[in-house]
Formats: sequence, structure tokens, C-alpha cells
Amino acid sequence: MALENELETFRRELSALLTVPGNRGAFALVHGAVVAGCYPTFEEALAAGYDQFGLTPFLVKEVTDREEPRYFSRALRCRM
Repeated sequence: MALENELETFRRELSALLTVPGNRGAFALVHGAVVAGCYPTFEEALAAGYDQFGLTPFLVKEVTDREEPRYFSRALRCRM
């Protein structure tokens, strides 16, 4: 599964991340077994990920103790 290690790292470190002032609602940048930083916006974390890791897979995930499910449909058609 893609990003399996990064998801495991995020889950393992989540409680510690939540204790740091300013992290709640921020976005964690995770690469392998390391949380490489937290950023105020998804876009900033994503840019930092590309700067630090290039095209190597990394994870950007919101630091929150209550994750809300998001639903996406595969039945969408692209207009050309």
C-alpha cells in the first residue's frame, strides 16, 4: 500500500504532535519514519515536501484528533 510507512509514523506521532502549541489544525509533513515538520497550510506543507524530497513519496496530513471522512465519487466524467 502506498504511504503505509508514512501513515504509521503519523499515527504513532499524532498524540505528541497535538501537544505542541500551534500544531492542531496545521499540516504535518511525513517522510518514511520521520515527521519533517508542521506547516500552517496544506499548500505550504506540500511545497516543503517537494523542496525536501522531490518526487520521492511523502505524506501531508492535518494534525487533528478528530478526522472527518471525505467522500469522492469515481463516477465523474472529465470534460474535454
